[in-house]
Amino acid sequence: MSKKIWIGLITIIILLIPLAGYQFWYVPNYRGDDYYTYVGESYKEIIEKDDAGNDHREYYYNQDGYDKSGDKKLLKFNSALGRPIKADNYLKVTYNDKKQQVISWEKVEKSSVPRKPLEQLLK
Repeated sequence: MSKKIWIGLITIIILLIPLAGYQFWYVPNYRGDDYYTYVGESYKEIIEKDDAGNDHREYYYNQDGYDKSGDKKLLKFNSALGRPIKADNYLKVTYNDKKQQVISWEKVEKSSVPRKPLEQLLK
């Protein structure tokens, strides 16, 4: 083969390595499916003491969430804010099946929740 063909092949391989890494490592570990849930006063507060004797509070949620087709999943997550999530809010929660956990959540307006999940949440 000529030198230009070898250079072209090596260039293509070098460009494909990051794409393969993204697809086979990043996507399964750091992406997930979106579910929608409604937060009321449904948290569990756990108070722990640190080494200095100060209180450390964590707020845990176990709630049903619904994907865009209305399929249900139990979502377990914490507020990560040092305080409870404000009541009467809709959340968009990203759940990673490989890790079997919620990897992120964000507050959304009721108007941006798809129709099927909203119907399930209003039951």
